[in-house]
Amino acid sequence: MIAWLVLALLALALGGVLAALLLHDPGYVLIAYADATLETSLWVSLAGLLALWFTLAGSLFLLRRLMRGGVGARAWFASRRQQSARQRSLQGAMLLAEGRWREAAKALLAPPATQTPLLDYFGAAQAANELDDYERRDQTLDRAKEAIPGTDFVVELRRAELQQVVAQWRQSIATLVPLRQRAPGHPAVHARLFEAHKALGDWDAVAELAPSLPDDLPLDIQTAIWLARLGNPREGVDVAEHATEVWRTMPKRLHDEEALLLAYVDVLANRDATAAEAALRAGIKRRWTAAWLLRYGEIRANPSSQLKTASNWLKHHPDDPALLLTLGRLAAEAGELPQAKEHLEASLRAESSAATLAELGNLCAANGEQAAANGYFQRALAATTSMR
Repeated sequence: MIAWLVLALLALALGGVLAALLLHDPGYVLIAYADATLETSLWVSLAGLLALWFTLAGSLFLLRRLMRGGVGARAWFASRRQQSARQRSLQGAMLLAEGRWREAAKALLAPPATQTPLLDYFGAAQAANELDDYERRDQTLDRAKEAIPGTDFVVELRRAELQQVVAQWRQSIATLVPLRQRAPGHPAVHARLFEAHKALGDWDAVAELAPSLPDDLPLDIQTAIWLARLGNPREGVDVAEHATEVWRTMPKRLHDEEALLLAYVDVLANRDATAAEAALRAGIKRRWTAAWLLRYGEIRANPSSQLKTASNWLKHHPDDPALLLTLGRLAAEAGELPQAKEHLEASLRAESSAATLAELGNLCAANGEQAAANGYFQRALAATTSMR
């Protein structure tokens, strides 16, 4: 405020001085060009020059402001477009989270340019996937690859993921195989291939992937892998030889898995009952399970020798119903019918089971005790029916 007052006073003082000079001597200026002349006072010519200077300076100032204003306007409009795109992208993400698939796809594909265009395309593809519009999903992902160079790999990985969400397992494998060829050690590709082959029950393919998968795979998955390998010999290879080779290459910690040892023994029993008995006997020595004990009584390698082996186990497991049932079966097979009946009745006292009742029925029928056999068979049938 004070500065403006000082300037105003200076302007008045200067004006007074100029007025005094003008009254004292107005001066004379003559400008001639060709046949034209211009006569004026000195002070008027000075005022004209000053006005011309101010006019030119003002024009240049306005021109610069207009130019800067044009750049600013363009920047303002660009900022408004980006802000609008961000808002619509955010709106699309919110709609996607709410499960409003059609509205989400429309919003995510609307922004002409956002800072995260790949995420918008992925969101729109997910929305189409949820609507079972797989053609639109694939078209959206194709647009993403065209719009954003260098994203082929990640877009195809996302395609495989969405395919697996809707159980398109074979299609996902077709998508993933080229990615595996491009990046043989990529963990995400292997994980997706693993899920697809597992879902299809292609355990051979899963087993082939196993070395590239984490060591801490769930036990049921590891078991399924090796079960598949045990049951799928190569063409022209003996089944028992194949199973033996697989068993040797299998991690030792899996040898005590119930299903794996039973599968191995089942393969061997059809070719070499003695080898099957030895493998199962070794397993029972390591781990005591009812399933292995019962299977031991079904192997027909050498019933008398097996009966002697199983009788030794009775010292430490005198009341085990599975062991007593196995002893009854082996004794019957070895021709020791009284001993067989004794073991079977002991097993029945320890635990009533349809299998034990059926064995007692068979034993009574072999001894000509038909009435007793019929009674056991009826009880076995009733026990079986009650279990269903």
